[in-house]
Amino acid sequence: MKWFRSFAALALAVFALSGKSPALALSADGIAASVPQFESVATYVGPAPATQKVHLVVFLAYPNQAAVDSFAQTVNNPDSTSYGAFMTPDQFAATFAPSPSTYSTVEYLIAGAGIQVVQTYANRKVIDAVATVAQADAVFHTIISQYRYRNVTYYANSVPALVPSALKGIVMAVSGFNNFAQHFAQPPQVNNPLTTPLGYGPRDIETAYNEPIHAGGWTGSGVTIAIETAYDYLDNDASGYWSAFGVKRTGYLVRKFVDDPVPQGLPLPGQSDETTLDMEQTTSNAPGANVIVYEGVDPLNSTFDDMYEQTVIDPRVDVVTTSWGSCEAGSDPNEVAADNDLFEQGAAEGQTRFAAAGDNGSRDCGTNNPPDGLPGQPNPITVDFPSSSPWVGAAGGTTLVLNANRSIRSESAWSGGGGGFSQFFGLPRYQSIVQTLASTKWRNTPDVALDADPNTPYALFYLGSWGLAVGGTSCVAPGLAAMYAQIDQYWGHRLGLSQTGLYNGFRTRTYPGVAWHDIVSGSNGDYNAHPGYDNATGVGSLNGYRYMLQIPRTRSALPLFVRRAPWHR
Repeated sequence: MKWFRSFAALALAVFALSGKSPALALSADGIAASVPQFESVATYVGPAPATQKVHLVVFLAYPNQAAVDSFAQTVNNPDSTSYGAFMTPDQFAATFAPSPSTYSTVEYLIAGAGIQVVQTYANRKVIDAVATVAQADAVFHTIISQYRYRNVTYYANSVPALVPSALKGIVMAVSGFNNFAQHFAQPPQVNNPLTTPLGYGPRDIETAYNEPIHAGGWTGSGVTIAIETAYDYLDNDASGYWSAFGVKRTGYLVRKFVDDPVPQGLPLPGQSDETTLDMEQTTSNAPGANVIVYEGVDPLNSTFDDMYEQTVIDPRVDVVTTSWGSCEAGSDPNEVAADNDLFEQGAAEGQTRFAAAGDNGSRDCGTNNPPDGLPGQPNPITVDFPSSSPWVGAAGGTTLVLNANRSIRSESAWSGGGGGFSQFFGLPRYQSIVQTLASTKWRNTPDVALDADPNTPYALFYLGSWGLAVGGTSCVAPGLAAMYAQIDQYWGHRLGLSQTGLYNGFRTRTYPGVAWHDIVSGSNGDYNAHPGYDNATGVGSLNGYRYMLQIPRTRSALPLFVRRAPWHR
């Protein structure tokens, strides 16, 4: 924990000197992956079998991080003449990526050690490889061992994995040395004894928040949403949900498998329910949008690393949502820095990205995220990653009670909504104008909130049944993605970083006005809702149509249809 804090302090010092929004710096000691914290409470079993295969994700550093930071900041700054001048993935790679020769050198050195390179990428940021334990140990100077924890056997590196000397300054992180580090997503659920839907449906949410689809019929047509998730959904669940709520889909819905094909409906409750929820929320609240479900076969961090990489290089993707995450304080700083680079690339391309802020209130490393919390700290105050990234819109939660006509009767902070401030990322520019932050040094979350309380739940059609209704910020992130698809359609182009619009009321001194619902009651544990921004609900919830109209207009964004390319499943 001491090393973790010193790394964050170093990163903050770099940001203070550069004056730029934060992106974690390269590890000065050449560490590719730190030792997972769970090992201190797990039982050592012995060395992992030398022939066991591990999936490694090798991240290269940008050769000029400052230039990337400057560009991503500028095109997402409404006060800049370059606001909205986003790049395509190919343009970004040509301008900022490691050179082809550098990328080939890394690939050659990995393959030369006997490690199988299984995937390379056009942005030259990531290389996927499969190694035996013996190869990984030898190349990265580590020791992969087996541990027993809560009656499950894991493998993990028992000493830090190091960047080979020939690649120092080129490779910034490597993930995949353990299968304990996972993303979590388990939306709070309530049982439904009925055979009909229990909880809010699409029309309830769209009306309550006056979304553009309700106010003017904008359905997200022409916009593409990517869902980042683990496991699959059932096609019959999708059609059953749409039929029950009268959703008329005009956009396509397709799967994109990450690394390995995913068995459909895999198979137990508690696995594919999250994917089903995200799919139903996005496809129903933006029925005209195209939706690509990026599916991992498991929720390992390395699987999501590849998922983040694949969505930012996909030129079709305008808006991204994920309901999966892990507590920031338990995360590997090197991997967090590498993922944050990918989110920054997405922002430079004009992608709008949302992530659930967590369902454990202000103490995201609770007893189930990871199991038993952090060693020696069973319930620390901390936020969730990736929602803590400054390039990601952090989706918080409220308790929403509606009148019979679907207007809002009351809305307060939900006790489980994630929020607080980061220990990795310094205060971003868009929050520097806010006066009521919990921290004036670090990135604050959430940014915005919608209904998430399982006591005011969302309907879910899952495994052919209405047997569950759900809550959690897992409902909010896909809902915001759908709303932004509607907004993208209205403006006819990508909007980039959501915070440009979310904090614009502070920039123009019009907050809360008619565009924001300022939440002033309730708490998420350590933070109370109050007038202005708060770390329980962010800027509050939205009047979607009014909010859409106040988003700063871009000067040079490409229209949506310019970037459309044919694609087949």
